[in-house]
Amino acid sequence: MTIELIPVIEIGYNNQGVTAPEKYPYWINPEIWNQYHEESYRKAGFKDKLIPYLDGSSFYKLADITDNNLTKLTIDHTQEMRDGKYERQQACAFFGGYVLQVNGVDQFFPQCCGTLSDINYWERLSNGQNAYYEGHPAPFMKFDGNNIVFDFTVHEFEEQFEPTPKETTLTIDKLELNKAVDRVKKELITFQLRLERINETQKLGIENIGGLLIWDN
Repeated sequence: MTIELIPVIEIGYNNQGVTAPEKYPYWINPEIWNQYHEESYRKAGFKDKLIPYLDGSSFYKLADITDNNLTKLTIDHTQEMRDGKYERQQACAFFGGYVLQVNGVDQFFPQCCGTLSDINYWERLSNGQNAYYEGHPAPFMKFDGNNIVFDFTVHEFEEQFEPTPKETTLTIDKLELNKAVDRVKKELITFQLRLERINETQKLGIENIGGLLIWDN
């Protein structure tokens, strides 16, 4: 079993006056949702084209976000905090999280309100510790020896997972997840260096910007 955690940022900007498509879900109608996102980003002032991780989605791999676009994201995400409208304690990491990929197949995507700081959730699970998932809906999970079992069951009137998981239950190897956590943390450290350069060149004055936008500390 091979496991990867793929870090992605969710880029919204749905307040640009662009009419949202009426066809749902986005993963079944990717072309019109790609067009919607592209027009929204253009109006918001992004300089470079954004290529989604999954067609129709607003998830973008860290390595695929150019320095120009990351600079805009960082400035916009921290603007109100830097303006004093709220304290650092009320701020959060970049929205998004981690795509759980098992044997090359994407099995679970970040859900609503997920952030990059969800690395803490995955790390705790990989160490055999119960953990709280900030996003919603959240799968039920249990430990079974060296395995972690996820249950994505939802009932008729409950919030649905997006995209719909390919399997109702998913069993993964805890040790392989631990290796995946170690790999993705190295990628996050590289990403943190990019944020630190932006913080310096843009004179944002944010103390421990990696802690704020990635690790949530």
